[in-house]
Parts: sequence; structure tokens; C-alpha cells
Amino acid sequence: MRRDELASAASAATQWDLNPQTTLARLLAVNARHHGKQVAMREKALGIWQETTWAGLLDEVLAVAAGLEQHGFVDGDSMLVLGDNRARLYMGMLAVGALGGYAMPVYPDATPDEVLHFTSEANARFALAEDQEQVDKLLELREKAPSLRCIVYDDPRGLNHYKVDGLMGWEALREAGEKRLAAEPALRESIIGRSRPEGPAVFVHSSGTTGKPKGVVLQQRNVLAGVRNGFKGDVFHWEESILAYLPMAWIGDFAVTMAAGVALRFTINIPERSETVLRNLR
Repeated sequence: MRRDELASAASAATQWDLNPQTTLARLLAVNARHHGKQVAMREKALGIWQETTWAGLLDEVLAVAAGLEQHGFVDGDSMLVLGDNRARLYMGMLAVGALGGYAMPVYPDATPDEVLHFTSEANARFALAEDQEQVDKLLELREKAPSLRCIVYDDPRGLNHYKVDGLMGWEALREAGEKRLAAEPALRESIIGRSRPEGPAVFVHSSGTTGKPKGVVLQQRNVLAGVRNGFKGDVFHWEESILAYLPMAWIGDFAVTMAAGVALRFTINIPERSETVLRNLR
């Protein structure tokens, strides 16, 4: 066998075999193990593309998963995700899925009443918010939704003076998880292996044009079967570079950005703001 054929065979051995009976957490671990130095995510911040490798993405997801579990997150719990496309919000969704939980993305312009409907529907105890605007919306709901006990935020601007029980920044959550992973050597592989093909990948909702939005849970194997079909239909290819511009609460974003992105090792580019999508695309 020629050298180029050997290299091709070695690469194929580390790729997903298109069998949907696996999970995003396991595929993420495969990417980190065999392609750890490749760029997984690029996020435009202050005019500069900030890069995260597959190895770095796995480390962040596992640390956040361990941190969430330390704060009481268990298999079957739900977490609201509010905000525009952000790398950490995607990581949080992957962490929740790894723990067997329901990641429930919500449109960033959702009204408090709409968010309350989602919270009550899933008895959500956790939320991940992009910034102060989304945190304020969640805090306003606490009296009507007492189950909402833990709110994690990404952007700390305007939040440093908030003294609220159950409110914490992403860095604090990650650091708590990193300490657990360091103290419990078996925890890393335990989290990678917990999610099941029949377990939840994402909890999305209809538009609500004919009434209140209706929730739909997609299993891990649901979304991965879709990726397989897209690949076989020549819609997706290995290691494409995509721009995550669709709303996170729309199933199309999760199917392409997360499911296909992890399964087919895309480079996922995240715009600075929704208003800068075309500029960031260039």
C-alpha cells in the first residue's frame, strides 16, 4: 500500500462510521483524541477570531458538565439556554446532553411569559444566559417559577454587583468542574460514557403561531441519523467550515452546528453579533 493510501486508511479509521447508535459526547471525545489540535470553534470577539481546538472543546464541556453536576444537575434535568449564538452556550448544551439532560434553547427575544411557559413545561431548574439582559429576564421569573434555582451567565458585564443566590459566572462553574475532574480521575470517562443513543440531544419548540409553542425532544440517534442521511445525500462533507448564523432555538441550527458539526468535524465559526453576520462571513 502506498504512503498516501496508508494515510487515507489511518484517517478513515478515526472517522465516524455513520452509525447513529452513539452520542455527541462520544463523538466529541473521538475528535479530541485523534484530531485534538484541529480547530473546532472560532468565535469573533472584539474583532478577533478566538479559536478553540477539539481537545480544548472537550475539556471545557467536561468541566462544565462536572460543575453542573456538583450544583445538583442530574440525569433528566432541563436547562434553559437564552441568548444569541455563542460558543459557551453551545458548550453548555453539549454538557447537558452528556449528563443525560434536556438542553432547551430559547429565542433571545422571547418574552418573560414565553420563557415562563418553557420553564413550567420542563420544570427547568437550571438556565444558561448570554448576558445581563437575559439574566434579568430569568430573575424576573423566579417568583412565578420557583423551580429555577441555578442561573449561569456567559458575559459578566453589568453583573459583577449582583448578589443573588444561585447566580454564577461561566468561569466559576468551569473552575468548580475542573477541581472535581482533578480530584476524581475516573469522572472524565464517566461523563463521556453516560449519555445514551436513546437519550435527549435537544428540547426544541414549534413557532407557536397556532397557540403556545409545543415542545419536541430529539434523541441523540435522531439528530445523528439526520447527519448520516445528509452526508449520504451529499449535503454535508467532512471538515467543512460553517457559519453559525441560525437562531439557536431553531432545530436547523442544532442539526447543522452541533450534530453535523461534531459528527463530521466542522470548523464552527460564530459571528460577533447577529448584525455582523455578513461581515463575519466575509
